[in-house]
Order: sequence, then C-alpha cells, then structure tokens
Amino acid sequence: MKSRLYIFAALLAALLLTTASSAQAQMRMITSPAEIVAALKVGQWVKMEGFVQKDFTVRTKDVEMLTGDFLDDAWSIQAVSRNIDPNKQEFKILLMPIKTQENTEYKAKRSIVTTFNSFANLQGGMLVEVDGTYQKDGTFLALEIEDKSADLVDKPELKNEIEAVGKVEKIDEARRTVTVMGVTFHIMDNTRLRAVIK
Repeated sequence: MKSRLYIFAALLAALLLTTASSAQAQMRMITSPAEIVAALKVGQWVKMEGFVQKDFTVRTKDVEMLTGDFLDDAWSIQAVSRNIDPNKQEFKILLMPIKTQENTEYKAKRSIVTTFNSFANLQGGMLVEVDGTYQKDGTFLALEIEDKSADLVDKPELKNEIEAVGKVEKIDEARRTVTVMGVTFHIMDNTRLRAVIK
C-alpha cells in the first residue's frame, strides 16, 4: 500500500514539474531597439502596430512575435483605404495595391455606410481590415474586407495607425527597420516587442 502511495506521489510530482515548466513559457517584453531588431528573423510571422508617416513608413509602437502554423492566406492589414479604383476593383492601403475578386467577402459589425456588402460600398478614408494573401509582386489579394470605420467615432486617432500580420521580409539593423508586406516599420526607442519565452 505504501509503495503505491510513493509511486502515486512520484507521478504527481513529475506531472507538477512538467506543468510548471510549460507554464514558465510566458510573454517577455523587450524595449531596446537593438534587441528588438536582433530578435526578429526574416520569414518569421509577426504582428506590427504603429503610426503611419507622410512618406507611408511606420513608426512602430508594438511588435509581437507570433508562433504556430500559418496558412498562405493568414496575412492581415488594417488601416485607412485610399485610391479606390472601381474599374479594376482595387484600392490601396498605404502604397500597397489591394486586389479584390468575385469571392471576396465584405462585412461590418457597425458600418458608417448603409450597407457594406460589395466593392461599390467601399470609400476612401474608411478604416478597413483586410484578410488574405500578400503576393510576391507586392499586391495583396483580399479574401475578406471588414469595415471598421465606426471605430473612428470613438477613436479618431486610428485613422493614422496601422496593424499588420505577416512575415518579416527584410531587416536593416543599421537603420533599425523591419519590412512586412512592403511596408517599412521603423523600430523606435519606445517600441515594445512581446515575445514568448520559455
């Protein structure tokens, strides 16, 4: 009986140690620009957030290193739409052409336009989140476009912000820049990197 109790206690202790070591995987905040640039790798999935500048580069506020398996259509970008071209069924976010297709879905939880269910409802200056695939030619193929313009009522500063989820294309350590989807993100002194550590 005592030997069973000892075996049970040993198994329980082993289980607790395993759980404790996996629980130690936690988010670590890195704030040194040099450390942030050094931590990132080309091809790594990241979420970048920041403030759009006049030259369409971005002063980065937050970087998050993402883990897991991502499909080719897991790219996402949220910013203000511009240069709407109804003939080509295209528009731009910053300088990146966003191409739509027949099966592109349009949705809105709260919309500033009456309906948002086709390209015809898209207007310049709308805050949109676009999900789809970033292509090698520098264009973005939209699978879904969500109108988030109603958020501008509560947070007008969002019109100058961008949020992008994608792979790191290029890193320039000397200039402290990271390129994602053709967008240059400047790593600033106040940029924060959230990374999972073990």
